[in-house]
Amino acid sequence: MGGRLYEWGNFTNFVIEMAMNTENIRVGNESSLEVKGATYKEELSASYNLVVQVRSMSIGYAVLDPILNTYVAYGFMPLKGEDVHYAQQEEYILRNGVFSREYRKVIVVVDTPKKTLVPKSYFDAQKMTDVLKFVGFGITADEIVLSDEIELASAVVVYALPKFLYFFLKSQFRQLEVRHALTTEVGAMLLKHTSGDRESKLRVNVGNRWMDVILVKNNKLHLANRFKSPSANDFVYNIVNLISQTGLNEKDVKIEVGGAILSEEDQKMVLLRRFVSNIEMDAMPQYYTYDFPRPMEEYRYSTLFRIPTCE
Repeated sequence: MGGRLYEWGNFTNFVIEMAMNTENIRVGNESSLEVKGATYKEELSASYNLVVQVRSMSIGYAVLDPILNTYVAYGFMPLKGEDVHYAQQEEYILRNGVFSREYRKVIVVVDTPKKTLVPKSYFDAQKMTDVLKFVGFGITADEIVLSDEIELASAVVVYALPKFLYFFLKSQFRQLEVRHALTTEVGAMLLKHTSGDRESKLRVNVGNRWMDVILVKNNKLHLANRFKSPSANDFVYNIVNLISQTGLNEKDVKIEVGGAILSEEDQKMVLLRRFVSNIEMDAMPQYYTYDFPRPMEEYRYSTLFRIPTCE
């Protein structure tokens, strides 16, 4: 059930930091942000799609006008993860403001630590808990085990989610779709790169202490995993070692970097360019329009706005 097609491993949460300021709300020790375009109207929320990211230390959202295919608002709310009232913080945010309105559709993407990617041919819906236990995760009575299919990869993401969060989301949003972040990232990567192009592509999504990597070879998913990367050296070692272990030549791999990179002059990027040359920074999807100025550092926001592409 393993093999080299899918790397099964230990996954942990990560955060994409956002840095634009409009309306500010204090949450924990940090300020949140909310950006609304000129055409955004609260009274039209029932015609909008709401996209929500729930991570270990933050909640992000984006509002999409599906008729115009235009994003009209987005926001970011940090959570004080070490606070004993963490769950109450999460629930309070998701009950108020933009989340309290009625929407045409709501897609909630969760990034939980207990997850694995399974080839579809091995997937058995009756044994999802056993699959997570097999790869080393203990499942408690307070968790529910869910699954998402990634059609383009012929694979299934199996993951555990706190029951309180799942049932709260079900009660809060009537038109709800829950997905795992891995589902979205892999699906979007394959949708973007599945073509006649045989060039290998490596997507690197950077967190504060972690990095997610997705490798596509010959237009097929070859690897999806998460590594620790607390330092620039760790970041570069993981990428160079992965290229070597998968038998690729660095000149033949296109590397796409997004997430919590401070700038293109970030120490991680400067060091990486010493070893590999075919690198580009990720961008917000071109198949949407945006009713607000696109930030210069688009790669920090690209994951949030890519979510609806995998419907």
